[in-house]
Amino acid sequence: MKNFLAYALLLALPFLGSCKKDADLVDCEVESGDTITTTLTKYAAPVQKFTVNIGPRISFVRTSSGSIIYVPNGLVRMDRQPLSSSPIEVLVREVTKRSEMIFTNTPTISNGQLLESAGMFNVAFQQDGQKLRLGTSSLTVTTTIPTALSTTNNMQLFLGLPDSANPTQVGSWGLINTQTAQDSSRITPLLASNIPNSKVIGFQMNLTPTIYNINLGSLNWINCDRFVTGSTTTVRVNVAKSVVNNTNTRVLLVFNTLTSVLTASLANPEGGIGGFATANMPTGYLITAVVLHQDGNQLYFGKETATIAANQQFTPTLRAVTEAELVAEINAL
Repeated sequence: MKNFLAYALLLALPFLGSCKKDADLVDCEVESGDTITTTLTKYAAPVQKFTVNIGPRISFVRTSSGSIIYVPNGLVRMDRQPLSSSPIEVLVREVTKRSEMIFTNTPTISNGQLLESAGMFNVAFQQDGQKLRLGTSSLTVTTTIPTALSTTNNMQLFLGLPDSANPTQVGSWGLINTQTAQDSSRITPLLASNIPNSKVIGFQMNLTPTIYNINLGSLNWINCDRFVTGSTTTVRVNVAKSVVNNTNTRVLLVFNTLTSVLTASLANPEGGIGGFATANMPTGYLITAVVLHQDGNQLYFGKETATIAANQQFTPTLRAVTEAELVAEINAL
């Protein structure tokens, strides 16, 4: 756990040069000319806003997918002033579908290894416009199982880590070691009944103040995931456009039988044919390679589906689409 916290802090350091710090709140202003990102984020998972009153009873809110966020006792203002009698606002974003992962830019990867997600959550609390952190109580989230999840086995708890190109977005996920005595963060399967080995219908994630608060200044995403194991290979995606770069092109690898999505890296900075690649891809899985390209105001979409074999390559055919058609194609993945 100590190593994980140090790693999270080191990741945050390069971004502080372009950020303003007020007390414990880091406000980062990120300029981005990424036209594809601008288009996609218009359809990102929305913020669900709930209001609860302070009282002796434990309060909770239920999200649109049926997950439950418990409002912990003893929330503390970031400016260290006492809480008022005003209601607490609970702000939740949840990602449980492959399409939501694409629009919200939450790739399922940890230290270069593929993950399958049973639910991602960004949970924040505020009062009178002031962000709140956890006091002595843990944040508890109970999830429901995503429709496309392949298995409930071997799920672990992860924390969002910033994207090196845009620290306001998730770039990958850091595993929280829940087996050590240094921290009491936990993930527990929720069973359909008290009968042993009954069906798992969700998970309970408990995130301690130590972990939640350390990441509050940049990202507060938590994720229920498992590592996807097996033999691996490098997958390459060819983009047949004369000018291909990180601004106008996004290449995605969407797993058809897992709740998993990866963003392929630009392997050829000069662009053109043969531009993107992703290593450590598990073989034997059916995936769809998706290319999103924007030239001025014109959007292009292409996809190709195959089972991953050694040194797998894709060359999706691109076609001009409207924004509505692009969104429909992504929602269908």
